[in-house]
Amino acid sequence: MLLKWAGGKSWLTSNYKYIFHSKDSLKKSFKGYKSIKYNNYIEPFLGAGAVFKYLQPKNKSILADINSELICFYNFLKQDPEGLYLHTNKHMQNHSEKYYYMIRSKHTLKDSLEKAARFLYLNRTCYNGIYRVNKAGEFNVPIGDSISFNASEEEFKAYSELLKNSHIVNQDFRKTINDAKKGDLIYVDPPYVTKSNESSFDMYSAHQFNWNSQKELAKMLDQKNQEGVNIIVSNINDKNVARLYLKKNGWDHLALNRANVMSYNAEGKKYKEILFKNF
Repeated sequence: MLLKWAGGKSWLTSNYKYIFHSKDSLKKSFKGYKSIKYNNYIEPFLGAGAVFKYLQPKNKSILADINSELICFYNFLKQDPEGLYLHTNKHMQNHSEKYYYMIRSKHTLKDSLEKAARFLYLNRTCYNGIYRVNKAGEFNVPIGDSISFNASEEEFKAYSELLKNSHIVNQDFRKTINDAKKGDLIYVDPPYVTKSNESSFDMYSAHQFNWNSQKELAKMLDQKNQEGVNIIVSNINDKNVARLYLKKNGWDHLALNRANVMSYNAEGKKYKEILFKNF
């Protein structure tokens, strides 16, 4: 992965491949089926894009996020992987604590390449791959321990090729989900907000995702479920969240444990997550 992302789902695609199979394909030959059959792939909370990279959709993809800097990065990765690689490497060669905070302070860059390279450089060198902004919408995560960038130019080019059939857009999850049609696949990985902890999260964007957003998301997905859209939702294993996805409406509940790969504890702290799936 090019991005280091707190809450990323590479652990899911590595350890729970069966999640992305239909019940029919599991009965026939699990290893012979990479995923369910679907038309277009839609992801309204893109983040590091681990599920997109695992599935490698052949048809059109709609990749969206409310984070404009993230979307700028992906669009430039798609359009000019060589330029982005070279520009990011220049940042890494100059990396130091003083340089990090100098680059972090540049909140008003106009050039898309400079914005994309800044985003990737800060992502790879900030604390634990966290993305957080202040009330003015300015990235404010402190420097981390990373001092190297091991991705090759070939990896940038390969990711660019993977993105060639994708429509990458900076927009709210409501608009993205509304575009889903029967036979499409939506993978949804929203902020893990519960009824009781919605005020405990640092800001990911100026438009914060809260408990009302969580409820509205579930309502929209219930409607898309009825329309014949294939859906997978990652979320925190919380009783109030689970009540938003009723089994009687066709949702399977799959509780999962994982190690927090960002933890400095070698054993990793266990987090219980849940997936809601309608196929």
